[in-house]
Formats: sequence, C-alpha cells, structure tokens
Amino acid sequence: MSVKPKKNIFDKLLNLPVYVNLLAIGAVLCLMVYLVLKFVDIYTNHNQAVVVPDVRGLQIEEAEPFLRKNMLKYVLIDSIYSKDHAPGAIVEMMPGANAKVKKNRTVLITVNAKTEKKATIPEVSDISYREAALLLRSRGFTDIEYKYVSGPYRDLAIGVQYGGQMVQSGTRVPLSAKLILVISEGDTYYQDTDTTGENSENNTRRNEGDEDWF
Repeated sequence: MSVKPKKNIFDKLLNLPVYVNLLAIGAVLCLMVYLVLKFVDIYTNHNQAVVVPDVRGLQIEEAEPFLRKNMLKYVLIDSIYSKDHAPGAIVEMMPGANAKVKKNRTVLITVNAKTEKKATIPEVSDISYREAALLLRSRGFTDIEYKYVSGPYRDLAIGVQYGGQMVQSGTRVPLSAKLILVISEGDTYYQDTDTTGENSENNTRRNEGDEDWF
C-alpha cells in the first residue's frame, strides 16, 4: 500500500478555487490599509485638537503656564512698540486666541518692546526738503510736519526740530517722535538785500572810477 505525500499549506492554498485566493488577498490589503491609517492618526494626533488660550496682554512668564497646560509650545518672533500696551506684554499671536490646533503646536508670539526704538537724525541741511523728508522716512520716522521760515532759497531744508528745538544730525530720537522739518521760504527780503548789495558795490566801483578822471 503506497503512502501519499503530505501537502503543505502552500500547496493546499494553491489548490483552492481562485476566488478564495482573491478574497484572502483582499483581506490582507484591507488589513494593511487599516494599519497605515491607524499609524497616520497616531503620528499626526488626529482628532486630538486643543484650544489656544488668549494670553494677549500677559507677560511671557505669565502666559507660559497656560500654553504648557494646553500642551502648546511658543516662539518669540518679533517685538513692536505701542503706547497702548504695557512694556513686554504679548500683543499678537499666531494662531489666534481660541483657535483649535493639534497638540504640541508652536504658537508664534509678538510682544510690546520695553523701550521705544530710536534712530539717528540724518544730515538734512542744504538739500531739498523732499530729499530731506525721504531721508527721515528711510530711518523709520513717520510723523513729519513741515515749517517754512525766512530764508534765501525756496524749498531748501534748514534742519529738524524735535520738542520745540533744533536737533543736530546724529542725535538719537524715538521713531514715534513728531519731527518738524524746517524749510527755507525764499523770501523777497533776501533777494532785495542781495540786489541792494550788488547795486551798492557797483555804485562804489563807479564812484572810484569817476575819481580817477580827476
């Protein structure tokens, strides 16, 4: 009596109908897709949103516990100066307050500078007032007014006033300061003076010439 060789599991699977093999392959693929999606959910903290607390107006050391409690990180990215906020207080945040974000999200924070930013007054004398104004704005000054005074040349910059007094070039002034650009008006008084001076000089030369005839 002959003994039939035993078939392993792979041989048995190969002998199964084709549709059974297809079902098995489909089940394996579904299982793989499920495992991949599960991994992505875990990796990206899906459905685990937290609310960004409103920490505007607080100092960094005061806001830090609230952010940590909500499992959020923060980075200080900039500082501005505003008279409407306390020095060092948080004035802007991104994402904004009450926004829903994922855990471990980094909140970008802007604070109010403790001291006002300053810049130096450039040399503006003896140039056109338009050029002088551009120089001041290029330094960051925005509150600029114009004041015409008596002078020999029209629209020629004379200097800069701050706090009611003329300031020298190189002086450091707050960027929010109100500056007054002093400009020559080109008065006819100076023109008449120049003309009178020339006439007097010509008359003197003429008189000297006349005396030579005698």
